[in-house]
Amino acid sequence: MGKTFGTVMFLIVGACLCVLFLVVYPGGDLCRLFQYTLVLLCFLHTFLHRSQSFEGLLCLLAMLFTVLADFFLVALREAQWLLGLGVFCLAQLCWAVRLLLMERGKRRLVHLMAWAGVCGTLLIVAVILARGGDTLLLMGAVYASLLLTTVLFAWAGARNFLFTLGMTLFLGCDFFVMVNNAALYLDLAQHPLLSALHAIPFNMMWAFYGPSQMLLALSSARRTKPVR
Repeated sequence: MGKTFGTVMFLIVGACLCVLFLVVYPGGDLCRLFQYTLVLLCFLHTFLHRSQSFEGLLCLLAMLFTVLADFFLVALREAQWLLGLGVFCLAQLCWAVRLLLMERGKRRLVHLMAWAGVCGTLLIVAVILARGGDTLLLMGAVYASLLLTTVLFAWAGARNFLFTLGMTLFLGCDFFVMVNNAALYLDLAQHPLLSALHAIPFNMMWAFYGPSQMLLALSSARRTKPVR
C-alpha cells in the first residue's frame, strides 16, 4: 500500500512539475528550478523504490549521473555542455549494462559483442577526430551513439516496456536538442524541415525529457523475467 501511494504521489507531483516548466513558466530561473526538481524527484523515487538487486543499483547510478549531468546543463545559469555530456555518457553506460543483464544465453553474448563493436568504433572515431575536431561535437556524437544503440537493443529485447518507452522518449528529447543546436553548424535557411522544427514555439526537449525520466524511474522498481 505504501509503495503504491508513493508511486501515485510521484506521478502527481511529477505531472505538476511538467505543467509548471512547460506551460506556466516556460523560461527563466523558475523554469530551470522546476526542471531540476523533477530530475531530483526521479532520483529520489529510484532510491526509495528500486529493486534490491545489482540491476536496481545500476538504475540508481544512472539516475545519479543524470542528476549530476543536469546540474551542469540545467541548474547552472551558464550550461557546461562538455561536462554535462560527459556525465550523461556515464549514465548511458549504466543503462546499457542494465539492458545487457536483462538478456540470457546467446542473446546476451550477441548483445555484448554488438556493444563491443559499437564502443570500439567510437574509440577509433574519437582518436581520429580528437586530433583536430570539435570536442563538444565529438562528445555529442559519442553520447548520441550510445543512446541510439541502447534504444535499438531495448526494442529488440522488449524486456521492460517502461524502460524501453523511457529510453525512446529520451531519444526524442535529444533529437530536439540536436535541432535546437543545428544553427551552430548549419544554415537553417537551406534546411526547411530543420528550420520548421527549430521554430516550434514549445519546449519540445523537456516535453520528451521530463516523462522519459519519470518512466525510467518507474522502470527501476520492476522485476524483469529472464528470457531463455
